Amino acid sequence: MIPATRIVAGFVVCCLLFVMHPSVSGQVSQGGVPRSVRLSMAPDSRSWVVLNPPELEPLRREDSLVPVPYRFAVNLPADIDFSTNGSWTTAMDGSRVWRLTISATGALAMTLYFDRFRLPDGGKLFVYNPGRTQLLGAFTSLNNNTMNTFATSLIMGDQLTLEYNDLGNLTPPDLHISEVAYAYRGVSDPRLKTGFGSAGVCEVNVNCSEGAGSVLQEKGVTRIEVKRGGSTLWCSGSVLNNTRNDGTPYVLTADHCGKLSTADDLSKWIFYFNYQSATCPNPPVEPAHTSLTGAKLKAHAGENGSDFFLVLLNQPIPESYQAYFNGWSRENIASPSGVGIHHPQGDIKKISTYTQPLITSSWSGYSHPSHWRVSWAGTANGHGVTEGGSSGSPIFDNNGLLVGTLTGGDSMCDSSSLTLPDYYGKFSYHWDKNGTDSASVLKYWLDPDSTGVLKISGRSVGLTAINPESRITVFPNPVDKAVCIRWAGAATSVKAELRDIRGKILLMRVINVGESDTFSLDVSGFAPGLYLLGFTEGERHVVTKIIKN
Repeated sequence: MIPATRIVAGFVVCCLLFVMHPSVSGQVSQGGVPRSVRLSMAPDSRSWVVLNPPELEPLRREDSLVPVPYRFAVNLPADIDFSTNGSWTTAMDGSRVWRLTISATGALAMTLYFDRFRLPDGGKLFVYNPGRTQLLGAFTSLNNNTMNTFATSLIMGDQLTLEYNDLGNLTPPDLHISEVAYAYRGVSDPRLKTGFGSAGVCEVNVNCSEGAGSVLQEKGVTRIEVKRGGSTLWCSGSVLNNTRNDGTPYVLTADHCGKLSTADDLSKWIFYFNYQSATCPNPPVEPAHTSLTGAKLKAHAGENGSDFFLVLLNQPIPESYQAYFNGWSRENIASPSGVGIHHPQGDIKKISTYTQPLITSSWSGYSHPSHWRVSWAGTANGHGVTEGGSSGSPIFDNNGLLVGTLTGGDSMCDSSSLTLPDYYGKFSYHWDKNGTDSASVLKYWLDPDSTGVLKISGRSVGLTAINPESRITVFPNPVDKAVCIRWAGAATSVKAELRDIRGKILLMRVINVGESDTFSLDVSGFAPGLYLLGFTEGERHVVTKIIKN
């Protein structure tokens, strides 16, 4: 978030083709237990790399002058090569284990940046802390990419161990660490007794009552560990749906977060999902989360425009992440109320509420009507605002559609600043007002077939590409009272299940259908929202989403 005073983000015949669950690959890790743990091997103290910590006082002075984007780490230069660092141990079963410990005194957490990363098939790489209470991996050849780069999510503390398991005299991996992010703020500090976050005390967790109407939207908001040259920053962003509804993993954030990141830097960005409290109060320990590494820039617009930055993740979002592709509206209409969802100062996910209409505004000396101005309202559990780290986060209208991304503003948890305005780049301006080519507007990416639609609803991970060979047609959609199903196959028995977005079965029927038969399901008694409608015929299963008005 940028302070406003300085630069800082009957039947209706309407066919619907079915979607099928995919087999998703490319997850950030494959799980498992390091060989040294499985075989109870003694710690290896032979190979260490000790990095010199930075001087913190100059960093703090810089941070006070440039508070956003929220820098939480500086990147220490490193030259750590698999072939020359670390040591091998041969286990009793003949397998080989390579280990190396890296330390940087005083670090609250560390991220490893690889400028060479290539693992052979069958090789496994793990990263863990001394007590093995935090374990990343196994990273495998599935984590290789065309740029041969990689980054690990944060390991807490000032010491970590890398372990490579070679189970069959494989081709050696090509691994080189060029930088180590040294986190000095904005992450869990084990020396403090007041939790792990840095957000202001006025902030409201997303699973408080204020978030009851945004349980889907929050799943699409991600914390972004932004690598930008020699610094690492916290920003926020949102996964976006597109008019093909095909699960392309676009993430929208602010240009002031990403504008100085090179393509190599972007390949090391880390996107954290589900980093939030499961309940309203702050949890006593830091919650678990999932993450993905790497993205490519597709389009952006600078601060003299609407300050957006659109990237495409380097891999699909695994279904197990239970993420949500947020819907959006490009109508330039002021929403009367809604919420913003964000990660202030890199903390767990928070929600801020507005109850007065958004106001068209310009941004910091520019005359373009490119932004929405918003003032936040006090609610039952606090008075959510925005902070550094919230940059690029989405603001939603009263229908749960994304209408803007945070550039900056003056709201703070200080009692005199709770209602000061914040400014969000308009999604309608992002769409086609910042330029004419695909590198400066959203429409080429989010409406690739030029359908011209003004708004679309969101979708969950697991609802994927259209299947043109489906024998089932569902209509109308959206639906008011009854959803109709037309069967185009031979006579058979079909089980139909209606589930809510969490997977709970709400309605189940077994229907004996004849050739080219049609039947209906009464959904009039269900609340408006998104539902999953699935059909099972023998070994075949298809599922689609329906919108209940």
